[in-house]
Amino acid sequence: MNPTQKAILEAAVVQFAEKGFDGASMREILRDAKVNAASGHYHFGSKEVVYEEVIRRYVTPLCAQRLEALKNMDPHLSGRKRIEALIRNYVAPHLMLCRDPSAHAYVRLLARFISEPHTLTGKIYTELLEPVRSQYLTALGQAAPFLSSDEVKRLFGFVVTLMATSPLDVSYGDLSGHEPWPNNPEDLIDQVVAFTSSGFWDLAKKADRQAPKTA
Repeated sequence: MNPTQKAILEAAVVQFAEKGFDGASMREILRDAKVNAASGHYHFGSKEVVYEEVIRRYVTPLCAQRLEALKNMDPHLSGRKRIEALIRNYVAPHLMLCRDPSAHAYVRLLARFISEPHTLTGKIYTELLEPVRSQYLTALGQAAPFLSSDEVKRLFGFVVTLMATSPLDVSYGDLSGHEPWPNNPEDLIDQVVAFTSSGFWDLAKKADRQAPKTA
């Protein structure tokens, strides 16, 4: 990536995080990047391409970390411990970005996307995340075999939503008087994992109890 492309993407992630895909404009992105329109068009061509490259820049390494963690999981873990490990392996790479000032705008961008979905941006996220997401859904389904596929997807959606929005949780700020942005991302990871894995496991046990028993 050359310096001009880097400058455009760094300006773009801030604009998209602050204004969303529809609200951001290439003119303002290029202004902030101190790049002229001809050069911006030459490197990326459109706002859609810029958005995709912004997402790809962050999601690609996150996906690699998640796949590596999945591959290296202790095969002897089962039940609740396995669910906890799977959820931790998925949410930790993203939440650890809270420690990296250069990634803060992307964390805000994902939270905005969760609360303000867009057809185009949803398509981009799906294309980039689907290969990894499907492997985690399969692994969670294997760890909780009495939950239906639809239930696993619903619960995983809760995990992703909490992961994406908790660093900017306005309710926490109102209740505590503190900024929601975590000074220590590891603590937030522990909280997200404990909360979501407990619910996941309780529902898995309930489904197990209600499953027909063979003689």
